[in-house]
Amino acid sequence: MPSAIETKNVTRREILDMMNEKEKLEQQLKSLGEVLQSHRVGMDEPLVDDQDFPRNDIDVYQIRLIRNRIICTRNDLKAIMDRIEKSLNAYFTQSNHNEPEQHIHNGHCSLKPDN
Repeated sequence: MPSAIETKNVTRREILDMMNEKEKLEQQLKSLGEVLQSHRVGMDEPLVDDQDFPRNDIDVYQIRLIRNRIICTRNDLKAIMDRIEKSLNAYFTQSNHNEPEQHIHNGHCSLKPDN
């Protein structure tokens, strides 16, 4: 069953908009990662000490929020990458069907064989 993207005519502008959105998400991920680095923690370090109390050297609440935003942004990025992939496939499929065949000449010979 074809997806909505495959059945819809995709424009170049829509694809470029999706790519701009992807770049914004990547920039957000970078910024959020820098905030974690400024607290000297990553995505996997425990937020509790050896006695299972919240660490007192970091703002645990803020770190949890940032980790959550990173996870959500990663999911959004994965979704937009999937949409871009499907849109590019649809765009080039529709352009192959809609445009007349073009012969590209390279010097004295055509890159497309004569029939």
